[in-house]
Amino acid sequence: MKKKLLIATALLFIGIAARLWLYNFLSSAPHIYITLAGTKQPIFMMDVFFVIAAISLVAGRYLGSYFSFLLPLSIMAVTDIIIGNSMIFLFTWSGFAIMGSIGYASKRKSMLQFFGFSILAVVAYDLWTNFGCWLGWYSHDLNGLILCYTLAIPFMLWHLVSTLAILPLFALPFEKLDLNKMIEMNRIPTFSPTALMMALSILMLI
Repeated sequence: MKKKLLIATALLFIGIAARLWLYNFLSSAPHIYITLAGTKQPIFMMDVFFVIAAISLVAGRYLGSYFSFLLPLSIMAVTDIIIGNSMIFLFTWSGFAIMGSIGYASKRKSMLQFFGFSILAVVAYDLWTNFGCWLGWYSHDLNGLILCYTLAIPFMLWHLVSTLAILPLFALPFEKLDLNKMIEMNRIPTFSPTALMMALSILMLI
């Protein structure tokens, strides 16, 4: 447990420092656009998602138990106090908890399968958080839902590319550590707390 706490603390500081620095670095980064039928549409957008995403997945797979959601939530809470946020934080925070839970579900899988789970986690995050955007800022009908998810596609592309690019830097060092045995000794399912957070997010936003 001491080793897990030490690793979790290191990841916490890395996540906080990286998100704060990248927020200033990427906040005004240029997006890539394409013109279709005379209308300029974004096809690629950059944000700081991938730092917390990689830490969430690694925490779930290699640290397990409550680290799966407490670690990304702690990073988000500290940095949101400095950066600021809106009511969408209910969905972004629980979204990273979903990612941690999916990382936890991959702990018995191979590295290749872990990357497959990571793709699923990114897609699940974007589906969930954009559902929150639809509840908060779009018309509550089918047209509003389709528009919300259509406009989110550029973000999902960036989330997939950036997360899969940086994930090996976080995951490969853990392959040298025998942390999965420690997870087995402290098997606390993370799905129930995550499901509770998701339910509370919907109720509070509604």
